Amino acid sequence: MTAVAAEPSSSAGYGRGIAMQVLAVAMFTCMGMVIKLLDGQYPTSQIILFRCAPALIPLVLYLPMQGGWSALKTRRPGWHAIRSVAGIASMYVGFYAIARMAFADYVAISFTAPLFGTLLSIPFLGERVGVWRLGAVGLGFAGALLTVGPITGSTDPIALFAVGSALGYGVAMIAMRKLGSTDKSAATVFYFTVAGALSSLAFLPTQWVTPPLEDLALLMTIGLVGGVAQIFMTEAFRLAPPSVIAPFDYTAMLWALTFGFFVFGTFPGPGVLAGAGLICASGLFIIHRETVRGIKRAKLKSTSL
Repeated sequence: MTAVAAEPSSSAGYGRGIAMQVLAVAMFTCMGMVIKLLDGQYPTSQIILFRCAPALIPLVLYLPMQGGWSALKTRRPGWHAIRSVAGIASMYVGFYAIARMAFADYVAISFTAPLFGTLLSIPFLGERVGVWRLGAVGLGFAGALLTVGPITGSTDPIALFAVGSALGYGVAMIAMRKLGSTDKSAATVFYFTVAGALSSLAFLPTQWVTPPLEDLALLMTIGLVGGVAQIFMTEAFRLAPPSVIAPFDYTAMLWALTFGFFVFGTFPGPGVLAGAGLICASGLFIIHRETVRGIKRAKLKSTSL
């Protein structure tokens, strides 16, 4: 998430927001599928470069909707640095993992990112997390254990990279929530994208692999699809509140199962499916509790006026 939602003028805004979020999730899943199709033939740094550099094209086209280049002004460069470092680290270990493990398994583990974000909001944002939400987080991490494998005794070490990616994105979520109160979403996306592209340049002189034209097209697709998906997600959270939009993140599992079966010929085992179910249930419960708390705060505010 990179935007703070504005209240839409009608319920039609909610519908458009949901549609954009479903499209964004589908496009991000397609991006992951393309990375998987490249089958680890290219170093992760090169994948990062193509994820970030082409994504600047749709972002520049999106800038006028955010007020032009003035939208890149920021009052919190430190938080942009935290968001960029955490997001880039998440991409490096995540892209490494996605090329080497079952696609649906990776997506299932990625759902733990909001759980990390919930826990990290306590020390970094000073939020109070009650017993119910802590219980939901615990349930989600139990699901993650089922997915990774320690409970069944068949841990895949690569899955730990996917967990690390989710942790990095959880940290990025905290930074984006801080930035959302002062900066426009275009600024957050722009600085992260530029930082990601620059970080890859440090490794490419010794790691670059020249791709044939068909692979070059796939690499460009990663960035263009990812960039457009980021814009759609930003617009989704502008049109409707997070409590409406966030549950549709879990449609990624449907796309992952479909792509995994029809494109890669794989289907997750019962442990992964059970773990994914627990993670999704805990995430949806946390979203529900956040919505309830938001309604209560709004009522208290209205009665105090």
